Amino acid sequence: MSKKKNDLTDVAREMMNGVVQIQVEGYIEEDIQSVMNPAIKIPGVWLGSGFFVKYNGIEGYIVTNAHVVRNANKIEVSSMLTSEERFEAELVGLVKKLEPDVALIKLTDEELQRFKKLAVRDIEYLELWQGSSPARGEEIKAIGYPMGMVEPNMSGGEITNFISGSEYTTERFVTNAAINPGNSGGPSVSKNGKVVGLNTAVMIDAENIGFITPAGFVKIIIENLLKQNEPHFAGIGGKLQKNSDHFNALLKQSEAKGLIVAQVMANGFLEAAGIRARDVILSINGVEFDRHGIVIGKEGHFRHKNNYDVMKLIPIGDDVEVVYFRNGETRTTCAKAMRNPEKGVISRPIIDERKYIEVFGMIIQELSYEIIEAMRQIDANAQIDMIQTIEQEKPMLAVTHIHQGTQADEIEWPVGELIVKANEEEVHTLDQLQNILSNNKTGAVLLECRNGRIGYFNVD
Repeated sequence: MSKKKNDLTDVAREMMNGVVQIQVEGYIEEDIQSVMNPAIKIPGVWLGSGFFVKYNGIEGYIVTNAHVVRNANKIEVSSMLTSEERFEAELVGLVKKLEPDVALIKLTDEELQRFKKLAVRDIEYLELWQGSSPARGEEIKAIGYPMGMVEPNMSGGEITNFISGSEYTTERFVTNAAINPGNSGGPSVSKNGKVVGLNTAVMIDAENIGFITPAGFVKIIIENLLKQNEPHFAGIGGKLQKNSDHFNALLKQSEAKGLIVAQVMANGFLEAAGIRARDVILSINGVEFDRHGIVIGKEGHFRHKNNYDVMKLIPIGDDVEVVYFRNGETRTTCAKAMRNPEKGVISRPIIDERKYIEVFGMIIQELSYEIIEAMRQIDANAQIDMIQTIEQEKPMLAVTHIHQGTQADEIEWPVGELIVKANEEEVHTLDQLQNILSNNKTGAVLLECRNGRIGYFNVD
């Protein structure tokens, strides 16, 4: 790609050739009815943006936001290179919980050949920025198809700030470039011809503040999807807390540096590395942390890159070296980067993955974060009960819908009950409950809930 290295506008115009509009038909996931009764699916159509990504010579792959293609039944892309032709694409994988909001799709082999045949020039594959983050004040252009526009839009701005990640979120760049509905999934580009990151969101009620998912996180997601077939980050596998000089005597440290290990998760990274509670993590792969978990001296004192950001940028399966402090000694250990073990309550944003049983006039599902969020609008007290189960290792069964005029309705069972026993047997999964129901010989089933409520139902 020939471009003037000092003219961002010319560079962005050239890179615009790699940006596509994405048209989606699917289900509207936010509808509370769909969450509580997965038999109800609300159809919808929407638009987004994406871009052809340069990665190890592969062809036809397009990066976009996960929210653009989540719960899609049909995905089509169009490009300024091919007039108003549409091309069918298939989902490679996505980050279901939108942290970060990244997905990978690809043109089918047949459609890729048709695209090449109709295109007025070769596909422009865009390269992701590697290395240290762009500096605050770095000029960028955000490209996409906002508000249903049929031609790509270019808006200018700067990297104005950075938001560190956490245990549950990923780092984001802040920009004053205009990011609006529709150009989510498009690239933000720099004058060196690289993609700084993925246009992700605009903050409601804030002026000139948009968010970009950094290219480094996009690259990790692509690698894990193509190599591991799973769009996950490496996790620390435990709980960490800030250090303090108040712990010096207890931890036998001369000064407070690094992060204290508060909890080690079973089958997680810390356990694999042989690290125990009350050890102090000083560095990961040579990157040192202060007592707050902030990276020391790598990108200047105006950045607050933290231990979570560092860990998530390590590909799953790579060796990770950890320097830690125990009983007055500095030690070194190594383990493979891995995702955090799942707890009993997980996120199920994909509508087709919401399994359920319909029995005695009830819809019963395994509890998810989506159900807990929906309960806020139905019964706040029941939501509190659900929140208390989040850290459990095993799933929990929840009653999410009651049909009128049924057995469950007649005994006035409320939505939100958490079932823990069936015929005096402990149950945690739909399969366990279905097995008890299928093997029932008595003609009746006794269900018991976490709060002690019981239900006695006749089996038809």
